[in-house]
Amino acid sequence: MELAFCADSSWNRWHPSYEQLGERCKRLGVSAVELAFYPGNKDFDRAAEILDSYGVRIVSVNATAKLRINVLEDPAPAQKQLIECIRLADANEAKFVIMYPGTRSHWNFVDQINNFRRRMDPVFEEAVDKGVTILLENHFDLRGEDPLHRDVVRDPDRTAIFLSAMDCPNLRLNFDAGNVYIAGIEPWPYAYRILKDFIVYAHFKDMAIFSEELHGSKESNELLSDPSAGIFIPVAVGDGGINYTGLLREISANPNIKVGAFEDHTSAERAEGYYDRGVKYLRETLQFSNGLN
Repeated sequence: MELAFCADSSWNRWHPSYEQLGERCKRLGVSAVELAFYPGNKDFDRAAEILDSYGVRIVSVNATAKLRINVLEDPAPAQKQLIECIRLADANEAKFVIMYPGTRSHWNFVDQINNFRRRMDPVFEEAVDKGVTILLENHFDLRGEDPLHRDVVRDPDRTAIFLSAMDCPNLRLNFDAGNVYIAGIEPWPYAYRILKDFIVYAHFKDMAIFSEELHGSKESNELLSDPSAGIFIPVAVGDGGINYTGLLREISANPNIKVGAFEDHTSAERAEGYYDRGVKYLRETLQFSNGLN
């Protein structure tokens, strides 16, 4: 498993320069980046060149959640962006594109399978042609759009059935334990073991239940919330409520998981400390095992 850093935080409200990302990678001995698809960012078209000067490569492209293919009435803009992401990944010899499908509450489970497959046909065709794997990322109800919990990437059992029904070798899962926790579900052992046959990539972020008594005011923190499960605060890996000791032990022993990418979702002034502690914790937990590069 190769370690990486996600190249944006909190949906691009704070985005370090690619030079800063390179410096962070160099300082912490991480040689890869998950590139968020924000073509409007300064030097985005030179990101690969800049990162390469620090000995850092792009291992994946994150399509972001701005255009979710199951939410749009017309899927064409999402299809176009996903194909652009696939071509960008291919140009940088990256093997993965991460996407967020979204949901519609009036679609039943069969609708979601059939409509997603139909809408994704041109995307899968491009992915197969370029040898890129599309990754769904498990998620919670960030926008209050899923009161009935029908999103195929919320519940691990539903996600596993959905991926089995899709039966597509170029569609796999990016397992985000933090997102599972925010959905009010046990990340490990339950969610991980239900989904492990589909997981080829992981996001590393830890979460804690938010308390003003413990963490200060809401206004002074970056927070993530789910209408059903509550409000959570991102913390460094190892500092929160997720059993990362057990999870990392199993992830490091799973040869199918190629990349583990740190994602902070916190404020700029806290991010570096979160990365420092998280990387240190992970390496100590795994005791520099042979499964970690």
